[in-house]
Amino acid sequence: MHAPFPYRRRAAAFTLTEIALCIAVIGIALVAIIGVLPSGLNVQKQNREDTLVAQDAQFLIESIRSGSLGISDLTNNVDYIRWRRVGALTGDNFYKGPNYNETLPGPTEKITQAWQVVALLSLPRYEAVVVGKEVRIVENIVTAQFRSFTSPFSEKSYRDGGGVPDTTRFTTAFRYQIEAQSDTAVTRPPVTVMVPYTNAPLVASTLNQQIRLDESLSDLRLTFHWPVFRTASGDFRVGNNRRTFRTEVFGTRQILTTNFLGNGRPASRFNGSPLVTNIANFPRN
Repeated sequence: MHAPFPYRRRAAAFTLTEIALCIAVIGIALVAIIGVLPSGLNVQKQNREDTLVAQDAQFLIESIRSGSLGISDLTNNVDYIRWRRVGALTGDNFYKGPNYNETLPGPTEKITQAWQVVALLSLPRYEAVVVGKEVRIVENIVTAQFRSFTSPFSEKSYRDGGGVPDTTRFTTAFRYQIEAQSDTAVTRPPVTVMVPYTNAPLVASTLNQQIRLDESLSDLRLTFHWPVFRTASGDFRVGNNRRTFRTEVFGTRQILTTNFLGNGRPASRFNGSPLVTNIANFPRN
């Protein structure tokens, strides 16, 4: 008899059904990953923008509160600042940064120095002005558009050998708009309080002390809106992101010029020093 044919083990392999099931599982996983990926990228983008806004807000607040005048980035990164007056006096003026070439819908002045940016952002929200023989109130509304100070170098206002800024960097730069409010008690004249039964003025009255204290204390608020993007018509619009930063500023205002950017109005800054150091220094009636 012949020896039985030796047993040979067949090579193992996946069936078409198993391969189809694997492809289906991988496809479902890829769909889930691709669906989550945009959300993750969007969260990363929002975190980056929040970080840039927080860092820039601290920089701007310290610049305004200390009355800084020589910070070149204030002019390098500002697109424009809009100053509107409502109330007893009306007006709408735009102040354009040196690296911004877009047309603005109103009278425009050029910003050439950092003190101009500080003065505009430091404008008090409400002021008492004399119109004829009456004292009236005017409201200052200041809106500014900046490119981020802490953005990457690729978004900075780099200039070539001829001193011309690279416009492609401005297109991709992260922008935001700021509403600047400096709420200071409206300047009021000293009030004379009569001492009862003597018909004599009360010297350094508590009311006058409170008035001068109110005038030296300001509530500074910067409200950031972003992102800034262009529409089909070329205009800038802002998104729904919003964040407000607030601080108290205690100090007097120092006049920088009596003819602010050619409009005949004084410009001032916070000088960082208190109005008075002792009650004895209050003006007397």
